Amino acid sequence: MKTLLFSLFVAFISVQLSAQDISLTQPITGGRNHFYIGMVGKTATLNGDWGLFAGARAGYNINENVSIGAVAHGLIPVKLSDSYINRDGRDELHLGYGGLEAAYNYPLTDKLYLTGMMMIGAARTDYEKLGGNDYFFIMEPGASVSYRITNYFGLNVAANYRLASGVKYADFSNASFSGWSTDLGFTFGF
Repeated sequence: MKTLLFSLFVAFISVQLSAQDISLTQPITGGRNHFYIGMVGKTATLNGDWGLFAGARAGYNINENVSIGAVAHGLIPVKLSDSYINRDGRDELHLGYGGLEAAYNYPLTDKLYLTGMMMIGAARTDYEKLGGNDYFFIMEPGASVSYRITNYFGLNVAANYRLASGVKYADFSNASFSGWSTDLGFTFGF
């Protein structure tokens, strides 16, 4: 399964690069910056409920279209409404995940971008009272729309699908941590 997912990731990037005939030495134009960092707020489905995540990303724009970087997200453990993954009277779930991210940016205008992205990494989960923990594989393909407000600051909204593999903790399965999510992000370039 992991080999298949990695092969799909490589195929995704290869097709994008060959279809656009992109040279990796192409200079960045239009005011884009080489390095970027960002903050991400994520709403995601988890084990039939939903959760809020806070996260960060950092990376490098190889050229106008291709970016590589790293991303990390952590479940906000606050006990909220009946639909939240952590509720009063239940053991508190902790979940964090992250990995390497590759993105292809397609400019719609000089400030508006459509981006296809793929994150491959690992996750860790545990319950506060139950003890023990589990590490498993995560892959998260997604698409976003980004708007550059200035040359150094931008906003983006994204939709992703998280795929989990190798989950063996408590009563969870791969399907428990797989599901749709939406992001709101702030990006700073330098």
